[in-house]
Formats: sequence, C-alpha cells, structure tokens
Amino acid sequence: MVLEKLKHVPDPTYVDAAPLTEFTTSLFSATGMPTDEAHLCAEVLVDADMNGIDTHGVCYNLDLHYLTGLMNGYINPMPNVQVTYETPGTAVIDADKGMAMIASVKAMELAIEKAKTSGMASVAVKNSSHYGAAGYYARLALKHDMIGYSMSSGGGRVIIPMNARYPWMGTNPMAFAAPAGEEPPFVIDMASSMTSYGKVSIAQAFGVDIPVGWAQDANGEAVTDISKRSQAIGQPPLGGDYDHGAHKGTGIGIMADVLGGILPGERLSGMMMDNSKGGRFCHYFQATRIDGFRPADEFKSDMDDMLRAFRAQEQAPNATGEVLYPGYPDAGYVTKRAETGIPLPRHTIEYFKKMADMLNVNFTI
Repeated sequence: MVLEKLKHVPDPTYVDAAPLTEFTTSLFSATGMPTDEAHLCAEVLVDADMNGIDTHGVCYNLDLHYLTGLMNGYINPMPNVQVTYETPGTAVIDADKGMAMIASVKAMELAIEKAKTSGMASVAVKNSSHYGAAGYYARLALKHDMIGYSMSSGGGRVIIPMNARYPWMGTNPMAFAAPAGEEPPFVIDMASSMTSYGKVSIAQAFGVDIPVGWAQDANGEAVTDISKRSQAIGQPPLGGDYDHGAHKGTGIGIMADVLGGILPGERLSGMMMDNSKGGRFCHYFQATRIDGFRPADEFKSDMDDMLRAFRAQEQAPNATGEVLYPGYPDAGYVTKRAETGIPLPRHTIEYFKKMADMLNVNFTI
C-alpha cells in the first residue's frame, strides 16, 4: 500500500515533540511573530506529527505555507484577530491574514464557550491562511464533553470539478470528533479529494509512485509516475468520477465553501483570486454539548460499546490490516512517537538547517 510506504521515513532523524516545538517556535518568532502566538502555531503543527498526520506537520508546510508566507509578506506576522459579528450562539472572526492557527484556536474556544450556554455554537473565520490539520480544532471540544466539527475552504486551486478541465476549488477538508470513555475518540479528518495534496509531495520526496486519483493532468488523465508530477495540474474530487461518488466529494467541498466562506462573507474557494505568494483561506467551527441531549457519561459509555463492536468485526480473508475506526490509529501514533520521537526525513533536517542559518536561529534539534 502506498500510504504505508509513505509512513516509513527513509533514514529518519527522531526528534521529541518538546524540542521540535521549541525550535519551530524560534523559526516563527524570527519572522516577527510574538512568541506566544509562534508557540501556539508550532504546537498545532507538532500535534499533527504526533498523531501521524505527517502531511500537516512540520515536514512540508513550513516551506509550502508558513515560513514562506511569513517571509514573503503574504502572511501577517502580527495580525489583529478580532470578532466582527456576534450573537449568543454564533460569531465571525477576521484573521487579518495572520497564521490561521491563532484565529482558529480562538474560534473553536469561543464556540465551546458559547455552547456551554446555548448547547450548540458555531464560529466562522474569514481572511485567513492554511490552518493545518482540521482534526486539531475538532478535538479541542472533547475535553469539554462536546462534539467538535471543523471545515476549511480556499487556498490554491487544486480540485478539478467533475467533468471540468482545470482546478477550481481547494481540497476543503473537514473534521468531526466525538469523545468516548475508555476507547480512543472517534476523529475523522479528511479532505474532499482522494487524498491530501501533501501526500503527493511526500511521495515525490520518497520517490514513490502514486495511485490513480491522486493527481491529474490538463487532459484529464491520471498521473501515477511520480517523476512526471510536474505534468499534474490538480486532483479529482473524492471518488474520482461520478460512478465512484465524485459528486459526494464535490458536495463535501462545497459544504466547506458555504459554511467557511459564504456564511461569514468570503467568496467560494474557486472565486478567490489566486495570489502568487499564497492562497487565502476561511474556516468553520462548531461545538455541541452532549449533555444537551443526555448525560455525557452515558454517551461515552455507549461510544465505547459501539467502537469496540466495530473493531471486533471479523477480518476479510485477504485483509492486510485490522478493522479500525478513524481516530484509533492516531492514538497509536501518539503513544509510539512519545516513546521514539517524531521521524523527520533528511530533506526536512536540511531545510531546518538552512532556515536556521537564514533567520539567525540556533539549530537545536
């Protein structure tokens, strides 16, 4: 399986979460970010690495989005993040083109606080940037015995609409998190494409060919030879074509445009003007009190029963892995990487050394 190959980093350097967070913080701070905000952004990225979501950790996005955006002026290092519209159960936050983690954490925490009174609350964020792994924000609700939900819209035009020739919308991810009692929580974090475009970058870095549906050229043909990635102009929606459910992937992506974009007054992702320095994003966050429906402990006990029953299903004769639910493997990665550290590939270490030298930061990992 290609996904399994991408989890095996060749000749890795293992780094613990704490020093990696501090080093990443120092890089962000060197671009002019306040230290506390730089540390928050670093925590979000390293959390993705700890959960095995390497596409949204430190290995690729510092170069693709964050440090590059901060250094070329597309991302504002000192944004004035503020609530621009508010009701008892909703709000809109303007991220002021800053690092999206700042406004996104504020938005989810505001939704949680409002939900304590209203039972359910939603906050949308506009004028933002790439916010990392959607699941991080959905999981913030879990410790409050709430269900968390998050979507993001915008960025570069990556998804090629069904029957269209060129990319029009972002990968527009969504995440949903529900707590359990003793079992790892259920957390689904997914793009509206066949896979995140970051996995194509990992495949290219590792020299691994990719499956049909991960990349597409201007003639509508699949690109699978990773040495020909330069011919790819984008990705089809989740499903690939109509017979395999591409209309469903398209619908999920447009949901993110509606909730994260149109609702707070942004445009759909495909209507946002492309910028040579980066893409503009918007987001949506929702928190729901479980005890607004029934006691949270009862809910979590039933979640345990359901998730255990799910994992106990008999494996197919030719199956190559266990029967797992979304969120379970993530918990395993957290346990494993807390012991071994986060595996960083050689090109990431070299990039870190280069940026440390450029920004006059001590290389401490």
